[in-house]
Amino acid sequence: MKKIVLGVLLIFTQFVVAQMVELSKLSSGKLYDSDVIKDEKNNIKGYFLLFESDKIQKETYILEYVVLDENLTKVTNGYIEEMKYSSLLLKADKITTDITLFNNKLLIELNDDTENGKIFRRYRTLDLSNNKMSDIFIFRNGKVEIKPKFDRKLKNFDANQTDKIIGVNGVGFVTIKEEKDQTGKEKFLVCLDDNFNKSWKTTYEVTKNEYGFKELEFLDSSNNFIIFSNHYTKGGYYKPVNSIMTFDAITGKLNFEFLFSKQDKYTHKVVDSYINNEELTLLGNYSKKSDYGFINDEENLGVFKIILNLKTGKILEEKFLNWTELSSKIEINKYGEIKKEGFVFVHELLQLSNGKTIAVCEAFKGSPVTTNNIYFLEISEKFSFNKILVAEKFRNKFPGTAAHSRRIKEFGAFDYMDFQDLDDDEFLFYFSDNEKKSKNRNQNTKFGIVSYSNEEFNKKQLNLKTDISTIFAYPAKKGYIMLIEFFDAKNKPSQIRLEKVNM
Repeated sequence: MKKIVLGVLLIFTQFVVAQMVELSKLSSGKLYDSDVIKDEKNNIKGYFLLFESDKIQKETYILEYVVLDENLTKVTNGYIEEMKYSSLLLKADKITTDITLFNNKLLIELNDDTENGKIFRRYRTLDLSNNKMSDIFIFRNGKVEIKPKFDRKLKNFDANQTDKIIGVNGVGFVTIKEEKDQTGKEKFLVCLDDNFNKSWKTTYEVTKNEYGFKELEFLDSSNNFIIFSNHYTKGGYYKPVNSIMTFDAITGKLNFEFLFSKQDKYTHKVVDSYINNEELTLLGNYSKKSDYGFINDEENLGVFKIILNLKTGKILEEKFLNWTELSSKIEINKYGEIKKEGFVFVHELLQLSNGKTIAVCEAFKGSPVTTNNIYFLEISEKFSFNKILVAEKFRNKFPGTAAHSRRIKEFGAFDYMDFQDLDDDEFLFYFSDNEKKSKNRNQNTKFGIVSYSNEEFNKKQLNLKTDISTIFAYPAKKGYIMLIEFFDAKNKPSQIRLEKVNM
């Protein structure tokens, strides 16, 4: 058996096919779901594919999983039996997967995906050292349950829920008791080793405090620290109070909780974070205070940089940069509204080794939902705007719609796709330049790539026009783009291929 090879390939040359596979040769089943396998630096290391192999009962399926490495080489495959929920009132469309790579394992989160959200969450692991797939497991009532029996009656829904499980590199499994508890019972983290033995348990909430109840979301980690962002809730509603909580990865002890400053005036959102020894850098954007603590991108004031000591929580640096500092370069007001385009949504804030920061932003409107040009900004070490590249693209407008910016992001309506870190402060950024939901194939073949190298931005457009197929483009391993091509001819199998691109 082969293992996933964590190789590195860098700079683009000309469009050259590096590897190509046919979907029909990976499995005889129908492609059911898929996810990319990424490391903690956002590098794509492989792909996890699910195929529907057989249906053995009304809602029970045999699914074949196939793992490809970053070169599209087949690593392993196997079969699992899964059931999706179905009733007269609520029906799951499919079973979805969410993949985390940690400690040479894949943590596979499976959910029944319904129109009202994901339910009956459960987990498996795939050990890449021996390609062994585990049984289903969950963490419920303070302990691990292997091959749990799900009572899928709606009246027993709450009793079937598992606590959230995350895979933390160098640490192990960490479970989060996350449901809102208004009886004052404790909420805790539990760390488990590969055999589900408890390494530590720490209580992060015993009774409610003046802010309400804590709701943790994993943010970052190292061998010594685990970082969560926290959003307080009360009475089932989000409160306008946010914080950062840092735990010792060895003992589970809470080191500190950092409450963002001036929460009576501002709401903060962490976009990216970085751990350097005992320092934590938080990069994000902030807006006027929002009633429920989610940043209001229609009153978006700018970006911030905060550096904390990870042992004490002491603020080592705190800087804020308002959008008005860009007004000499583009027509933008203090709330991040760009004339004729909409408001700024911040996708990425990437820290460079020289202290500079790259910001990737997309202009949007919330009603009707509209996505416009993408802005690439270089921010100096002193935290001022240096350079800007405006990547003009197709304006997508969805008449009769309205949504908060975080919902637009969640539903995939933005055109920005992803980035690749090529090391040495060089990056590639990908975005779609297509008319969404167009029936005209010729409007669905354009993709934009922006490079950042030698402290300069450059843009290139890829036009993948074809008269015999439909092509979709996605980021791949370093320096490559992945194309999936579906041919019109019935006897022509669909293809996945990697290609280099010259910037």
